[in-house]
Amino acid sequence: MEQTATTAAPVEPQRGSSVESIPLKRQVTIKSVVNDNFRDRAKDEFSEELKLIEAQMEQLENQYTASLKQLEALARQGQNVDAQLNNLNREAQEKRSQLAQVKMSVSNNLANLDQIKDGGFAVTGVLESYVYIAIGDNIYEKIRGGEIIIEDGIVKEIHG
Repeated sequence: MEQTATTAAPVEPQRGSSVESIPLKRQVTIKSVVNDNFRDRAKDEFSEELKLIEAQMEQLENQYTASLKQLEALARQGQNVDAQLNNLNREAQEKRSQLAQVKMSVSNNLANLDQIKDGGFAVTGVLESYVYIAIGDNIYEKIRGGEIIIEDGIVKEIHG
């Protein structure tokens, strides 16, 4: 089963014309073999990501406080800022919730690293690639998601 990946956009055949094959986009899952090197690297990356999330949360609170002070100043001048205040509070709460969810997810991933046994797999990404289908191919087999197994950054296996 030969596959050809391309970065060029697929070209649609003209109506009424027949072609031998066409490219279809499909997902390819990247799985890393878990070992001590992987755990160390992943822990470092997750820790850095947590620091970035904390910085974003702090920046959000600073922006919220500054905007709140501006609205309070406008209110002292007699302007009605109720709608703006409601929008500010709603948007800030939405962003807080989003950041909290991301932080929880990253924290869970960090905590779960030690639960994966050596030699196990961790999904580390999803990419897209093109696969060509031709007349007579089983489309379900062709577009079924591919899989790339890596260990210490080196491709060890390619499936599908």
